[in-house]
Order: sequence, then C-alpha cells, then structure tokens
Amino acid sequence: MIDEILEKIEKKANLPKAEILEKIDQKYVELDGLITREGAAYLVARDFGIDLPTAVKRLQMKNVIPGMKNINVSGRIFRISSVNDFVKMDGTKGKVVNLFLSDGTGFLRIPLWNEQVDMITNETVKLGDTVQITNGMSRENIFGDVEISLGKFGGIRQIEDTFEFPSETDLSKRFLSISSERVLLKDIIPGNFEIKGTIANVFKGNFLFNTCPICSSSLEGNKCSEHGIVDPNHALVLSCIADDDTGDIRTVFFRDLAEKLSNMSSQELSLLEPEERYEKISGNLLGRELVISGKVRKNKMFDRLEMMANDFKDINVLEESNKLADEIELRVGM
Repeated sequence: MIDEILEKIEKKANLPKAEILEKIDQKYVELDGLITREGAAYLVARDFGIDLPTAVKRLQMKNVIPGMKNINVSGRIFRISSVNDFVKMDGTKGKVVNLFLSDGTGFLRIPLWNEQVDMITNETVKLGDTVQITNGMSRENIFGDVEISLGKFGGIRQIEDTFEFPSETDLSKRFLSISSERVLLKDIIPGNFEIKGTIANVFKGNFLFNTCPICSSSLEGNKCSEHGIVDPNHALVLSCIADDDTGDIRTVFFRDLAEKLSNMSSQELSLLEPEERYEKISGNLLGRELVISGKVRKNKMFDRLEMMANDFKDINVLEESNKLADEIELRVGM
C-alpha cells in the first residue's frame, strides 16, 4: 500500500522518493506520534490531491491503517463499553458507546454516537455477534489504536457467522489482556510487554495537541471531524527513547500517563513557550530508570518497533533485586 502511494506521489508531484519520504517523516513528527507512518503517507498524498485507495471486501483488520475510507470489514464484537452521556457545546445532551470488533488478525474500535447507540440498548447488535461494517472511515485515536468512524454514510449490521471468527473470550484475552511479560529490548516483538530501561532521549516537539472534548480525536484547528467546532482540550504526548543496553525503542506516553511522567499538567505546559517546555520535560525525564509496560507495534515504513506505553513506574532497587534473585533460584532449581 505504501509503495503504491509513493509511486503515485512521484508521478504526480515529480519528486524523488527520498524527498517524499522526508515529507512523510516531517508529517509524522509534526503530529508527534498521533498517527502512524502509513497515516502520514496518506496525509502527504492528500496534500498533493491524490485520491486514497478504497478498501476491498473481506479486508483483514490487521491491514486497516489510518486515513482509509469506504472500508468494509467483518468481525465479532468482543467488548462493548458502557454508554457515556455528555453535554454538547450547544447545551443539548449526547451519548456514545464503543464497540470492539475483531476478525482474529487485529481489532478495531467503533464509536457509536447518539441515535446509533440505540442499536446497543435495543440489542440490534450485541456482545458475541458477527457484524459487518460498511462505508467506514479509519483514523488513529490518541492512544495509538485504529478506530472506524461510521459518519453519515457508514453502517453496521448483523450477519451470519460464516467466517468462524474466534470467540469473544479468546479475542478479549488476545487483544485486551493487560498482563505483560518482561523482555530485553534485543528480544522484543510486537505484542504487550514490560521493559526496564533508561530514558536516553526526548524528542523535541510541540508536546501539546488539541483534542475533541467528546471523542478525544485530534482536531484541525478547533474542528472535530465528528463533532464540528468544539472547545478543545489539551493532550500531552511525549516521545522518548528507552534504552536497556541490549537495544532501544521509541516509546510514546499519552495524556494522564505523560503528565505523570513529566510531573507537569497540560495546563501548566500550555503557559510555556515550546523551547521552555522541552527544557522542563527533558530535565524531568532524561536519565530516569523506569519499568514500562505497553503495546509494541511494527512501524512498517521504517521497519522498526515502537511502544505505546500504558503504565510505568520508577525502578525500585529492592524489588528488582528480589526479582533477579527469584529468577536465579528458578534457573538453579532447573
């Protein structure tokens, strides 16, 4: 898919591949991890007026990336969040519920808004059902997961279970399990893992991004693609390099976790100039020894792994010593 986009940009813009890759990298850095490299490629293609390719029937979820449209996918509902009520900018009430859908190759989050929520409360679709999503649009949420927006023209319907998708229990264990195995960075692969390492670098950037107060998606100006003009929230995103002497990995911290790590709130940082933000944040982070747990995923364009952190703690020397002693005892016992 990326090669096709690069080829189209080369032909239309008459630019060398190296320069196009640089533009994609700039777009990715500009959004500081809020989208994938593939998503950045789609945005660069759009800048040159290139139509995005549409998805095909029986598209596997592992191949859905941010920026795609007219998506048709099928899978099993393996989780349904509680319905969240909120008050809109105009004072009217709204509601939202999130479906988690998987075909076994990956999973997608599908937010349903307002009248769409009735499909859940009326049990038109329910936990364990096999459903088809039609005419969806993909985007990456601030937590690094791909979600599908149905918008005005998308739909969801129950279908016969002819694909033999895994059960909702198996899918929940596979994609929502919070247990993480401790690994060395030289051995890390895509999945949920825990690492122990030192913050060796903090990437410069704006650090703060405007997000929709309702759905938490990134905004263009103050406009949400789903909810129009909103009073934005500030979201803190920190991109670092964690190193454990066997290797290193780009690690991204979002929102509350980023504030906890930096020991500063988004509001406090919004009062500072970008350079001062960097000095404060890097001063609090560089050299910190941490145990970090999160989701590791492959950056296909640059052929490297990245971690989306979901928790961390400063290294406790006594705790780590006891853990090492237990491991040695286990090996000796073997």
